Amino acid sequence: MTETSIKIKPEWSHEIDADKITEKTMRITIEPDDEEKKGLCNRLDLHEVGPMKCEFLIQRNDGNMVVHISGTITGAVEQKCVVTLEPVHKEIHEEFEAWYADSSQAVSFARAKRDRLSPQDKEEQPILEEHEDPEPIIDGKIDIGEIATQYLSLALDPYPRSENAEFESKTKPLGEEPDDLYDNPFAALKNWREKEK
Repeated sequence: MTETSIKIKPEWSHEIDADKITEKTMRITIEPDDEEKKGLCNRLDLHEVGPMKCEFLIQRNDGNMVVHISGTITGAVEQKCVVTLEPVHKEIHEEFEAWYADSSQAVSFARAKRDRLSPQDKEEQPILEEHEDPEPIIDGKIDIGEIATQYLSLALDPYPRSENAEFESKTKPLGEEPDDLYDNPFAALKNWREKEK
């Protein structure tokens, strides 16, 4: 009996054939359809995804098997306020870079050099930059829709708040403390000395 792996399709998917990527720059623009926008809302916990597009420049680096992808994602979303859950408008404009390589054909020199180090030496080495440790190409394809989704998530406000949101304060404004409550021990001492006089 052989094990079969279930491949889950991303919410915003647009696969390209890695074999067709050459040193000549490919320009691709993608936009999510209505169903993909619903999927993005569920995945990223959004009220709504408005107009959205992602522009890619894709090319294979001259002299190695690494695919370099740069792009810009622009659009608008409605996030959920962390206090009231009301919609909070957010304009998106995020630039990014990514690197991919077929792990069976190419391993970066920096990665190969690091793999030869002892565990102790590895801990002392700085973390590899993305271009030194590219993501693997899966089944000969790169899903640029998933790349767009990941960078969209990074562009979101981690704590969106609507203009009407107010946190309840546990402390009263200055000047409203009871008479027997002091801001510091020196205030109490001053009052005691006045009573002594």
